[in-house]
Amino acid sequence: MKLRTLEFQNPRCSGAVVVSGVGVKEEMPPCRVTRPRGTGDRLLMFFPQPVCLRIGEEEIHTTTPVLRLWRDEDGHFYGNTDRKWLHSWVHFHGGRIPALLAEAGLEEEFCVEWYDGERLEAYLSLIYREITGEAEPDGRLLEHHFASLFLEIARGRSNAARSNIPKEWLEIRRFIGSNPEKTLNVKLLSRMMNRSAPAFSASFRRYFGISPIHCQLDARMELARHLLHGSSLSIKEIGDRCGYADPFQFSRMFRRRIGVSPSRWRSVQGE
Repeated sequence: MKLRTLEFQNPRCSGAVVVSGVGVKEEMPPCRVTRPRGTGDRLLMFFPQPVCLRIGEEEIHTTTPVLRLWRDEDGHFYGNTDRKWLHSWVHFHGGRIPALLAEAGLEEEFCVEWYDGERLEAYLSLIYREITGEAEPDGRLLEHHFASLFLEIARGRSNAARSNIPKEWLEIRRFIGSNPEKTLNVKLLSRMMNRSAPAFSASFRRYFGISPIHCQLDARMELARHLLHGSSLSIKEIGDRCGYADPFQFSRMFRRRIGVSPSRWRSVQGE
């Protein structure tokens, strides 16, 4: 799905998290974008195809998909003059952005290999929906979307640094992520891997940067958001499908992780 909206305000709006524009899978003709003074905000951009980028005084020609973050004051130089190219991007700024980057362990500027374009673009689509809806964009939801996006980027970079994760560990993570409704615990999972619980937990965290229980919580919250937005199931029914027999526990966990209650999140998405 291709999306695009862009509207810069002058003077620049203030706020915790402000988005000027976002694009997903935008196709460009053969060209190079040159903005020596940037656009006065931060720019995060994903290039799935080869492009030329300038980083500092050096020009590089990418051969793999890359994710690039520019600081507010940076100039922008990117593109491909030989052929059409795609990119997905978001222009943003705000008082909370430096803290969100720091909390995720990300630098103010980076350029890294990035192979999970689908996950990145899913977050950009959420941001697009929030800023183009009929209701005024909710700063809390935007902050949540960016905090989650930055954490995903940090985790993806960490995973990429671990070049050879054994197949059986990839399979156990896939099992956890695809069974959010099951009651899983470290003891059960460690038996599946023929390891002690402490050894299993340590290895899982070393390979994926999070605990196995945190991994399942991620899967449960992703499923919950999908069902809240795309189904007419009740909050209790959604909690059941996400592994929570007690709807109050489901609501507490959702609020703790997402920042608002399930019913509030659903109503905002439907506005």
